[in-house]
Amino acid sequence: MELAGKVAVITGGASGIGKACALALARQGADIVVADLNEARTAATVSEIGSLGRRAIGILTDVSNDSDVERLARDSIAAMGQVDLLMSNAGVVAGGPLESVPMADWQWILGINLLGPIRGVRAFLPHFLERGSGYFVNTASFAGLVAHNPLTIPYDTSKFGVVGFSQGLALYLRPKGIGVSVLCPGYVSTNLAETARLTGAAAGIDGPSAVPDRVVDAAEVAEKVVEAVRAERFLILSQPEHLDIIVRRWQDIDRHIAKQIEHQRPR
Repeated sequence: MELAGKVAVITGGASGIGKACALALARQGADIVVADLNEARTAATVSEIGSLGRRAIGILTDVSNDSDVERLARDSIAAMGQVDLLMSNAGVVAGGPLESVPMADWQWILGINLLGPIRGVRAFLPHFLERGSGYFVNTASFAGLVAHNPLTIPYDTSKFGVVGFSQGLALYLRPKGIGVSVLCPGYVSTNLAETARLTGAAAGIDGPSAVPDRVVDAAEVAEKVVEAVRAERFLILSQPEHLDIIVRRWQDIDRHIAKQIEHQRPR
């Protein structure tokens, strides 16, 4: 997909991966709609995009609300004339011992991380189908491919859902001229912890039971998103070593679980 002259809408676009992608797409010649709940950060991001010589507007959006996402689609198309790409990136984290995680936290994280992208597709798909073109980028996580920590089950579940949704979406929409990518980054320097709902022993989320990983910068991830969209490639990983981890996990998940049990056994 050629990005110059296109219009991209990015939810969670005022910080972290969303902001980095907004700036990276703008540098490729795209105009941007920044959809976020933080008014100050949204205004700052819109200003930065404007300094790159691209059109940008901010629309305050709660992706857990049907009417907000529907309004985002209407207002974006009205203001920009068209939309060519939707990146559903807004996300949150919840975790802790499974028996301690309240049902309200399950509903909260699924309502944002999984239903947010679903709402986005439902709102923008009619516009894409009418034009016979368009592109969806859904932000999942490496944790949506490899469940790596027993304290992140709600988060992992939401992200596995995004991966499955995106796979089905790609099969459905590619024949209609609409592209789909799913972003599955590992640990990235973002402000995700600001809204985290962690219970019990969840302080161990980044502990030794996690898959060995390096923390990457959001700008590095954004460049991989741009590259994948231009090439219309489905799976976007933040680190090449993740592919080997995925293969090993699916080849022998029982042995991995045994190692987890041994690691957690009191010594």
